[in-house]
Amino acid sequence: MNRVHDVFYPSQRFLTSASDLYSISMKLTDSVYLVGGSAYGLSAPGDCNVYLIDCVGESVLIDAGAGLGVKRILENVKRDGFDPMAIKTAVLTHCHFDHIGGAQELKQLTGCKLVAHKDDSGSITSLDERVLVDMAKTRGIIFKAPSLDLVLEANDYLDIGATHLNIIHTPGHTPGCISIDLTEKDGKKAIFTGDIASTTGRLGFINGPGFDLSAWKTSLKLLISECPDRIYPGHGTFMLSGATEDLKLTDLKMNSPWTTIVTSVG
Repeated sequence: MNRVHDVFYPSQRFLTSASDLYSISMKLTDSVYLVGGSAYGLSAPGDCNVYLIDCVGESVLIDAGAGLGVKRILENVKRDGFDPMAIKTAVLTHCHFDHIGGAQELKQLTGCKLVAHKDDSGSITSLDERVLVDMAKTRGIIFKAPSLDLVLEANDYLDIGATHLNIIHTPGHTPGCISIDLTEKDGKKAIFTGDIASTTGRLGFINGPGFDLSAWKTSLKLLISECPDRIYPGHGTFMLSGATEDLKLTDLKMNSPWTTIVTSVG
């Protein structure tokens, strides 16, 4: 049975401490803003793409970055005209450090709730090997384990403000990878894919702890069956139209006999 999660938070005062940092963000559509990401120079090195969903009076973040760029991310939120204290929830697409490292600080600064899938929840709260903490340390990134407020399962959904988010369990990159389905204000179907699907056939980091190639291929098929107009991945460029055909390109590359996929290291 699906579960509805309505969340309410006390008003808090947001303390700025990054006014000396250069902050800029990107409005992608009327519903979605890119407010963090090292690939775009929006936040600190190591950060994944961090998206804000405008829920009309409230907002949701998709992922939290690696941890060094939280204050810049919140400055970007303000620059786009949103109150950081109106961030009600941060949805963590999976357990890797570049997506969860900033989560606990984000929670402390805004009071937002942190949510993730049950199959990655233990890794997130214990910072086990699936989080790739040693890789983070080599990059000078040290962070506290996030405390989760809600553990999701497949086909759960979140109602926040005027926005309905469907949770799609898309394992393969890690066991608890999720994608988030959103119908945007213009009626277009969008999916935030985390690291399970990038654009233009980019396969990205495949063989980390918890990797499952068969599950990954199945998850790609599932995303294609959702027929999204847009996809917003955890890294690299986003696809604002023709997303289903773009996912088919990734699926083709993943299953092509001439594609070499390294499934183990060491």
